[in-house]
Amino acid sequence: MKENKEEQSSTELKIFEAAREVFQAKGLEGARMQEIADKAEINKSLLHYYYRSKDKLFEKVYQLSIIRVIPQIVSLLNQDLPLEYKLRNFVDKYLEIIIANPDIPLFILHELNKNPTRLKTFMLNEVGKKITPFLEQLRKESRKGNTVDLPAEQILVNIMSMIIFPFIGKPVFQTIFEMDDAAFEQFIYERKKLLPDYIVNTVIKKTGGS
Repeated sequence: MKENKEEQSSTELKIFEAAREVFQAKGLEGARMQEIADKAEINKSLLHYYYRSKDKLFEKVYQLSIIRVIPQIVSLLNQDLPLEYKLRNFVDKYLEIIIANPDIPLFILHELNKNPTRLKTFMLNEVGKKITPFLEQLRKESRKGNTVDLPAEQILVNIMSMIIFPFIGKPVFQTIFEMDDAAFEQFIYERKKLLPDYIVNTVIKKTGGS
């Protein structure tokens, strides 16, 4: 019996959310279609009806996740705000997005290893020149003597490294710091409070002083 459009939409959503959880936990190689079907509470044959292979399902999850999130992140950098307010807002909102979508950095790493051309094309279209206004803002503030003496590209990479790396290195940090998932989540929320001040202080040159 065929599903109606409402049932089909519901099934696709369940598959997407289940696949995202399994891929996030086990990666592409460790994930199994049966496990995804079980988590979505459907039979495996129905899962294969929608997605004929695990690779195609991963690609769909990857595309929907990245396409949904990356433009939001870029838009934060192009808000019409003074640099300090923009940095604080960017760090805060970016971490909110990644906390809600912790699989994004791992998906990006996977693509860098398995399909760099596809990621390069997407980033060129969705990021590329769209971050130019932010880089120009950094350069403008640098000419005024308001930022540290680093190229704008280096500043941006430093910011992104501080934000992204804890999510990529989660298994390592959990082992080193003996954290379970709840403790790591608390660690990230503490970092969310600390990072705006820290990043502002590493980018914007302090004036005056004793």
